[in-house]
Amino acid sequence: MLSKVLLKLIDKAIIPALLLLASRIVSIILVSNHLDIEYKITKAGFIFSNSYEYTKVNSYSVVVMTFLLLIGLGYVLSKSVFFHDSHIKPSITTRLFSLKAQSLIQNSYEIYTQGAIWLSYAYLLLVVSGIMTMSGLLYKWVFYLILGVTLLATLLLVLDVEEEVDISKNTKESYDMDKSFVEIPGDLE
Repeated sequence: MLSKVLLKLIDKAIIPALLLLASRIVSIILVSNHLDIEYKITKAGFIFSNSYEYTKVNSYSVVVMTFLLLIGLGYVLSKSVFFHDSHIKPSITTRLFSLKAQSLIQNSYEIYTQGAIWLSYAYLLLVVSGIMTMSGLLYKWVFYLILGVTLLATLLLVLDVEEEVDISKNTKESYDMDKSFVEIPGDLE
């Protein structure tokens, strides 16, 4: 049986995967039409007349996919920085409750689960684009763009995790030392 955490990761990973896949397919068609590049769709996939056109369409299609990945990472990182329940400002909390948008306030588990999923896709795209770049199927600047996005998102998420660890280290448990309501054995006799 799979653990609850693994099931939640799989569940939360489906929508981003479908979005990225759909953006890839739609962007291939839109980029090809915009650049007036002819293609055929067969059972084997997209067929282009030469490798130059394929590299061009492939590169710009990956840029569109990277842009969508950046939007997803930006959404998770903005929730991590501004709407994390451990360090959200009270004024933002009241504003979100008055707008009935309190669902934006999330705990570490939710935020870091989503962050891990989007970062996993970023690293997967980085590895695949690196292989495509070495094979001559992708422009080098596209690979460097993906590298920059991935490293920046990783850095920002790690900084937020460090801030969360500092908050949990500095938060001391406070106990009520008032014993007036505590029954101590032998006192009532």
